[in-house]
Amino acid sequence: MTKKIAFIGAGEKELEIINMIYQIEGLEIAMIADEKKDAPGLKYALDKEIPASFSPLDVLKYSYIDIIAVLAPVSDVYNHVLAMASPSQVVFNREQFMFIFDTFNLLFVTRYKGIEEKLQFNTREIRKAISDFSLITKNIDILAINASIEAARAGEAGKGFAVVASNIKNLVKDSREMLQHIKSILEKITLINDEMAVLRESMKSDEAPNEDELSTHQ
Repeated sequence: MTKKIAFIGAGEKELEIINMIYQIEGLEIAMIADEKKDAPGLKYALDKEIPASFSPLDVLKYSYIDIIAVLAPVSDVYNHVLAMASPSQVVFNREQFMFIFDTFNLLFVTRYKGIEEKLQFNTREIRKAISDFSLITKNIDILAINASIEAARAGEAGKGFAVVASNIKNLVKDSREMLQHIKSILEKITLINDEMAVLRESMKSDEAPNEDELSTHQ
């Protein structure tokens, strides 16, 4: 079930957190609010079509918001939101949410990188195995051709051997088709691995969009 989260505070450092949360499946950013109209997070909201507001307390108008993260370093805002929030809403102050963010970053991103490195290693091993098997198939094909030639020279005595050589050639053909199929699967895995690397880097940092205007959500 998707959880909806709202952020109060959208400066440069807060934007790094917002961007990371934006990419997590199962979490949906329902609103970004900041009193500073030039806050990078508000421009980010405009780019991502996320509801935005210049009034931090606007997040309290929507009961469907499950989590409110008060990233703004003003304690009065947090206390006010905490006092007025619905009992079903979870409210975090900056320190609490930063602890959660840092823990998540340590456990998730580091583990993500480990999985990526293992995938790269196994992909290289598969490529080597394909190369070796391709060479073996080529050699078997050459042997089958030579066997067919020798069987033809032997005439009637070589007919049985010619059938065996023909079956070997068919087997080589099937092996090559299977190799092509494996290669196509490997290419898909490589693309997924590349996407994982790009996603991991983008989760570390992402530039805010350059739009100068902001439409507020009232």
